[in-house]
Amino acid sequence: MKQKKYHEHLRRTLPEEDEIECQNCKQKFCDQFNLLSLATLNFCLLCANKKLDKETIRERYNVE
Repeated sequence: MKQKKYHEHLRRTLPEEDEIECQNCKQKFCDQFNLLSLATLNFCLLCANKKLDKETIRERYNVE
């Protein structure tokens, strides 16, 4: 229940352009962790966990 209220609060307070859509699952995100993942990997955290393994991420994106 808290998560739902928090999500609604973010929707009301953040402008719509601050939400970024994942190319894979088409969901919109506005939290910092998903925005970082979308900026570096072009996937939200859920899609990145499903599609990419740790070695692939390290090789392609020089993330340690």
